Amino acid sequence: MKYLILVFIGGGLGSSLRYYFSATINSNTIQWLPTIAVNLLGCLALGFVFGAFEKQDFPQSWYLLLGTGFCGGLTTFSTFSLEVFNLMKQQDYMGMLSYLLISILGGLLFVFLGLWFSKVF
Repeated sequence: MKYLILVFIGGGLGSSLRYYFSATINSNTIQWLPTIAVNLLGCLALGFVFGAFEKQDFPQSWYLLLGTGFCGGLTTFSTFSLEVFNLMKQQDYMGMLSYLLISILGGLLFVFLGLWFSKVF
């Protein structure tokens, strides 16, 4: 239960920061600027947290609070990027390429399907 609470708190903080970025950085000319900002910040943060955790510099509870919770609330893109990096590190290039293509093309397809379903139903 303690771990669930840590993820909950971290997720709330990450989601709040994502909203703050959207509210303050929002630009009419570059509408995706807040999204790319939180995605890159999340990747930086998760890379740091993962690296420190790998060196065993802090306990699992901190990884759950910061990595799973905060970075997960800020963006799931950071987790996606870390998983792609780990596949590359393991030299699983086919797995990496499959994951990239399925995630990106599948994501676009599901957005299209969601929009289509919203018009049909």
